[in-house]
Amino acid sequence: MNIRFIFLIFLVSSCGGGGSSAILVPPEEPPSSPYQAHVCENYDGPMENIIWIDDFMDLVYTNNWTAIIGNGAEYGIPGWGNNESQYYTESPNNSNIINGCLRITPLNDSINGFSYTSAKLVTENKVDFTHPGKITVRFRSPQGVGMWPAIWMMPSESIYGGWPASGEIDLVEIRGNNMQEILSTIHFGSDPSNHKFLGGSHTLAQSENLNELFHELSFTWEENYMKFVLNEQHTVFEINSSQIGFDENYPFNEVFYLIINVAVGGNFVGNYIDNNDLCSVDDIINCPDSKRFLIDWIKYETL
Repeated sequence: MNIRFIFLIFLVSSCGGGGSSAILVPPEEPPSSPYQAHVCENYDGPMENIIWIDDFMDLVYTNNWTAIIGNGAEYGIPGWGNNESQYYTESPNNSNIINGCLRITPLNDSINGFSYTSAKLVTENKVDFTHPGKITVRFRSPQGVGMWPAIWMMPSESIYGGWPASGEIDLVEIRGNNMQEILSTIHFGSDPSNHKFLGGSHTLAQSENLNELFHELSFTWEENYMKFVLNEQHTVFEINSSQIGFDENYPFNEVFYLIINVAVGGNFVGNYIDNNDLCSVDDIINCPDSKRFLIDWIKYETL
């Protein structure tokens, strides 16, 4: 099993926002096809500073990840607070491991009154992260109008209150209709009516787009300072606590957990969804990797 632990922080308390979850246990590797031909690399870089790594070379990944179920209405935030149209499931149709890649697949799929399904995986109560450290994710984005892939973090405890007071850290956000732009953002503020955010973006050349090539986003995390770098060369965003403002708490020196998901529709991408850009659950065996969020590996290391 290629999931290696050197040191982990475990925290029993969950995020103040709450929400139920389900264990995702694919009984066997789903069948692959020529449409799922990409083989992800086993991480073979330096190990001396590694705290934790998941390279998805084993089918059983529930030691690290839990699947969230629903559309948010169950927790009082329909559409997850962003007017999203998908219903998250624990089905291997929406999330599985093939050829060493974690694959999250949004689908045309009717369930519980919704027309789309997808997956949202979290490390909450399993693996936590804090500063000083560096998190790097190697990924490839799905392409399609209405898709909203993201890699982000929420606080393990709502020390300063509910969202956004205790912070949100968005390592990667991508609009499915723009495969050249990547965004990194932080969210904060005393309450939802005082929601504030700061962030940055980087635009790639078409020949280096997010759908055809794998990319690495590194998040360097120090006390009172954060930096987001793409492919070890492009600074997407950096910030220190003095830029938040003296009238706001700085909630980013606490413990957070990781989230990987693909939303369908929502405020960030607009509510027009091109159904032809999503695979159908009835023909999932022929769903190409270009319509899936592929995660090769994630590492967490000391600075």
